[in-house]
Amino acid sequence: MRIVILGAGYAGLRTALDLARLRRTYGLDITIHVVDQYPYHQLIQLLHLTATAGITDQKSIYQLDQLFQGREVERIEGRVQAIHPLERRVALADGRSVEYDRLVIALGSETAFQVPGAREYALPLRTFPDAIALRKHLISQFSRAATLTDPTELRIAMTTAIVGGGYTGCELAGELAGWADDLCRQTGAPRNEVRIALIEREDHLLPHLGTWASNEAVRRLERLGVNIFLQTPVVRVEPQLLRFADGRILRAGTIVWGAGIRAPALLAEAGFPTDRMGRVLVDRYLRVSGQAAVFAIGDCAAVPDGRGGTLPPTASYAMRQGEHLAEILAAEARGEAPRAYEPVELGEVVSLGPNDAVGNALGVPVTGYPALMLKRGIEEYYRATIESA
Repeated sequence: MRIVILGAGYAGLRTALDLARLRRTYGLDITIHVVDQYPYHQLIQLLHLTATAGITDQKSIYQLDQLFQGREVERIEGRVQAIHPLERRVALADGRSVEYDRLVIALGSETAFQVPGAREYALPLRTFPDAIALRKHLISQFSRAATLTDPTELRIAMTTAIVGGGYTGCELAGELAGWADDLCRQTGAPRNEVRIALIEREDHLLPHLGTWASNEAVRRLERLGVNIFLQTPVVRVEPQLLRFADGRILRAGTIVWGAGIRAPALLAEAGFPTDRMGRVLVDRYLRVSGQAAVFAIGDCAAVPDGRGGTLPPTASYAMRQGEHLAEILAAEARGEAPRAYEPVELGEVVSLGPNDAVGNALGVPVTGYPALMLKRGIEEYYRATIESA
């Protein structure tokens, strides 16, 4: 059986590593192929640190060849252009085709640029290259600010506007506030001119964590000097300028777009049923609706939560889906009935700068230093699991 996994993110990589382990354990007659446009696995949850020099680039990514070494997993570097389920074939952008017996779609998500000008004039933060580009841009803006004498130009150069008050926006705002001291010392930019604006169209931050977490995040980010703008929809992005629904504008030398994600358009183009976010609809066995040989997991899949809804697109769910899907595929290869996926809500933790965090652990609210230690522990646990799988 030839199993092809599209995407080496949290879900796809977990599937590949666990499936390779199960193949050894049970002596399965399968081959495993992982298709990704990058030669590395990127730690998406740490992109805010990469963008603000909080960690070294080497700690932001894992080379796939090193992870797959000795595991007999074939890496295929290329960008997926189309999926042809009737032919059981995946077309890559360079003209190559990859055939499969079973297909795992784990292509993650991409930034949803919902308003005019956002794609052209705002910086996303969804990939490792995005994080590197944002960091270089911030250093460039602060370095330029050190040479400016016009107060208006200086204010614009030193203003960073982050659109979207979810995980990405809150973590980036907090980390940037913490990095500002070092960045100003390195570039000579005036620290008192630093302005960070976090802009959210709804009346709360961090929607998946509840009202209490939103209130805590607002309080703790404001204490770091972040300006929070709730119920402030952006209707247009122009060069170094945001226009709001109420007619106000904000000029900023750096505009980061973190207001929503969606699944790649090629999934709907392949004829798969999708939801409003473009995510593929799957059943309790993570199988795409109407497809016998295609599965989908992670951010690009609308996975049932058992309560009539779907699970949020988080790394923790993606990893556990990948682990379970490996078991499903191994069971199928052994001719056994698979076990349905049952989601377990372990909780989420969001960092708010280098010394603070907020979240829940198994439903228990945690804040401050304990939350920060919990988040770091989760990150180290993940590193250990992929290195020893």
